[in-house]
Amino acid sequence: MTVAVGAATSGAAADLGGRGLRLAPDAPQPDLEALDEAARRATQVVTAGERLLPVAEPFVPLLPRGGLQRGSMVAITGKGGATSTALALVTAASAAGSWVAVVGTPRLGLLAAHELGMALDRCALIDEPPPGQWGQVVGALIGGVDIVVTSAPRRARTSDVRRVAARLRERGTVLIQLGDAIADLGLEVTTLAWEGIGEGRGRLLARRVRVRRSGRGAASRLVEVEMWLPGHDGQVTLVLPEQETGTEWAGVHRLRTAAS
Repeated sequence: MTVAVGAATSGAAADLGGRGLRLAPDAPQPDLEALDEAARRATQVVTAGERLLPVAEPFVPLLPRGGLQRGSMVAITGKGGATSTALALVTAASAAGSWVAVVGTPRLGLLAAHELGMALDRCALIDEPPPGQWGQVVGALIGGVDIVVTSAPRRARTSDVRRVAARLRERGTVLIQLGDAIADLGLEVTTLAWEGIGEGRGRLLARRVRVRRSGRGAASRLVEVEMWLPGHDGQVTLVLPEQETGTEWAGVHRLRTAAS
């Protein structure tokens, strides 16, 4: 398997000195056995205290245990920025030392990921797997990295999905899928408004989104959070009610919960 390591690939990666890992466009098909063996060697016993990966503050109420549960599957949908939401969801773990593999998402913005806080030197970018090989490629990465972000496969075989889910539980990797997919936790994103545009002109400065949770078990209780993604300072933060600006618990009333 041929990979380009320690060198920028293009565009924003070059500007940032991107030290990510990316399969070369003309590289041969991935050596799945080698990937799987690497994942096996990297697999370690995960203690109970290490079962959660950290997330940015606005995502804490959306996750049943306040962090990304190792071994779980998350699906992110919506027309309001599912990809940027996925990036924002994994940046805290990336900054804390976790490796992230992104599979088959050609529109990923490396500059945006960097600005949100992702460590590009611990990010592997892998081209879209050939038809029918999504399960093999993703399955081989599980255990070798902490988080896999991928577009939800359109025609994944049920057997592949079950095999991937079993490997996730065994090895503690988190799988985040963009689009409708079988998952333990679902996040639906809706853009409420952009700020910065005047009457036909201006710069986009901030985006306000609403994220709604759904899922199974503890995640079945409806929770909605409004956040800036990003805010005027480029960070992901809770939307603060104007009358509570500067208050320690400002933003709490933006959380909506209801029994399922």
